[in-house]
Amino acid sequence: MATLDETTTKEIIKKYGDVVKSGSEIFEERSKLQIIPVSPALDLALGGGIQEGSWVTLMGDPKSGKTTTALQFAAACQSEEYGSRPIIYMDVEGRLKSMNLSGVHGLDPERIKVVGASDEPMSAEQYLNIAETYIRQTPNCVLIVDSISALIPEKELIDDVNAQFRPSLPKLLKNWCKKLGGTVPRQHAIVLMIVHLIANTSGFGKTKVPDGGRGIQYQTDNILEIRYIKPWEVGGSQIGQMIHWKIMTSAAGGFPGSEAQSWLRYGHGIDKTQELFIMAVDLDVIGKAGAWYTCNYLIENVENFSEILKKNDVDIDDEKAVKSFFQFQGQDKAVTFLNDNPETLKFLEQEIKEMF
Repeated sequence: MATLDETTTKEIIKKYGDVVKSGSEIFEERSKLQIIPVSPALDLALGGGIQEGSWVTLMGDPKSGKTTTALQFAAACQSEEYGSRPIIYMDVEGRLKSMNLSGVHGLDPERIKVVGASDEPMSAEQYLNIAETYIRQTPNCVLIVDSISALIPEKELIDDVNAQFRPSLPKLLKNWCKKLGGTVPRQHAIVLMIVHLIANTSGFGKTKVPDGGRGIQYQTDNILEIRYIKPWEVGGSQIGQMIHWKIMTSAAGGFPGSEAQSWLRYGHGIDKTQELFIMAVDLDVIGKAGAWYTCNYLIENVENFSEILKKNDVDIDDEKAVKSFFQFQGQDKAVTFLNDNPETLKFLEQEIKEMF
């Protein structure tokens, strides 16, 4: 059986640096990469969340929740638990508003660097060069490009509008991704690109396709596509929207084609409690009978919540009283209880994770 000459490997390393490693070394490095959550439903579909050192594409129609989802992920990345990561936001569209920053719980706007045009429009080359500089010089950073679809190459920015001109952005993006392909994982960075869906005029395949060309799709480790949204209404008023996602690829091990529903509450961002509640009802962890909801998982693990029962003068040994306490008429009352008692919500999240 033929084997590699270690002398050859040593010569290569001497000449080119530490460019040769064993498969086991690479496996060990990859297994240590941190996985950061987005939302309970999306995390389940993604295989845990988004892995550091990866590229992410959020695709969907305008106003479907891509920016809010990206900023909610940024909020998680800012937390100490996930490395207090620097956030760089490329405001290519120039439409970042105060409500975008204040309407995402847990997000610290003071710790975000926003890059955007001041007087004169900025070209795609300028944005991408700035992005490259940040990634190369800032370990563990999270770079959000909002959006890839709004980038305009310098030539197109200067020249007159010409319908016959062949767009150069796809090639520009492809080269940019190639240049940073190895740098992003080495820096443990995350590049999150927001992409709009546009009409497919070729007459073949899907009616809508992502803008920006195929180059970024080949580079991307995590592709999340918004298939549709629905109004989220309570008492006749719309308080947010349900976003239906399809996971095309995932670096954390989620199955391609997995689907998830995230719940975006206006002025709050992604509503984690709502997502966990819907998932729990679907899995019968929380029972539903008409308008009544019973937190079965709390009743079955009542010894873990004795303090809550004690505070509310409920005898832990009285099964009927315990069941009555953990039973709610209407979803709003059940969700309010979970929010008011964070330990029950944390336990619910763990129960769902263990089921998968």
